Amino acid sequence: MKSLENKILLFDNWSKPWTFKKSIEDTLNKNELNLFKEICIKAGDFQLWNYSDLLVGCSMCERFLKDRYELSDEAITNIVRALSYEWK
Repeated sequence: MKSLENKILLFDNWSKPWTFKKSIEDTLNKNELNLFKEICIKAGDFQLWNYSDLLVGCSMCERFLKDRYELSDEAITNIVRALSYEWK
């Protein structure tokens, strides 16, 4: 998990947030890739983001990730930030 977390933290191209997933996926081994895809699918679930206020979706997603995955706050922030662009 630490290796995946480190790779998530390396992403800094927020002028192109749509590249987040692909740039992370390109650096992962098979196990990390499967876990990353699982995280993105589950954290991007409609039920977490189905709110008129994007900040509510961000908060729900953040809580979901904190409760289910051993990731740092910074890594969770990057994931939530990237997913929020998909819901804008």
